[in-house]
Amino acid sequence: MKPYYLYMLFLAVLNITILATPYLMASGPSIGEGLHAFYSLTCHQIVARSYCLYPDGSIADCPHLYSRVASIETSEGTLYKFPVCARDLPLYLAAFLGGIAVYFTKWRDSKKPPNPLYFVLALVPIAFDGGTQFVGLRESTNGLRAITGIISGFAFSFYFIPMLNSLLLKNNPGKQGQNKEKKES
Repeated sequence: MKPYYLYMLFLAVLNITILATPYLMASGPSIGEGLHAFYSLTCHQIVARSYCLYPDGSIADCPHLYSRVASIETSEGTLYKFPVCARDLPLYLAAFLGGIAVYFTKWRDSKKPPNPLYFVLALVPIAFDGGTQFVGLRESTNGLRAITGIISGFAFSFYFIPMLNSLLLKNNPGKQGQNKEKKES
C-alpha cells in the first residue's frame, strides 16, 4: 500500500474517533470515556480550551473551567467535551483535508517535500499564538486556536507525505541501472 493511503487511513480513523467521542459518551460512557482517556496522551484536554457537544446537538466552546473532565453538568444538561482541544481538533481535520489536496498535486508521490520555508511560515501563527499564551502575555480564544490549527494542519500534509514516501518507498534499482547505462553510452 502506498504511504499516501496509509497516511489518509490513519487520519480518517483519528478524526472519526475524535469526532465520535462526545456522541459515544452521550449514548453510553464506557467507550467514549476510554477514547477520552486515550487522547489524554496527545492533548492537555483543558475544558476552557475545548469544544463541547451541547444537549441540543450544537457544538460550541466549553465553559471556562480549568479542569480536564470529559463531561460537564450544567443547568442546560450534560455537555460532552471532545477529547482534544480547540487547536488540535481543527489541526487534525485540516491535515486530512490537506491530504486530500495533496492527492491532486505532485507531492503525493514525491520523496522531496516543498521548500521548508513555507512550512516554517505556516507554523508562525500557531507558534506565536501558543507561545505568547504559554509565557502569560495573553490568553488566546478557541476561534484563534482553531485558525492556527487549520493553517499548520493543512500545511503538514504537504511535508509529511513526501517524507513518508522517502522512508517507505524503495528505489527501483532496475530503472536506476538503466539510467546509469544510458548516461555512460
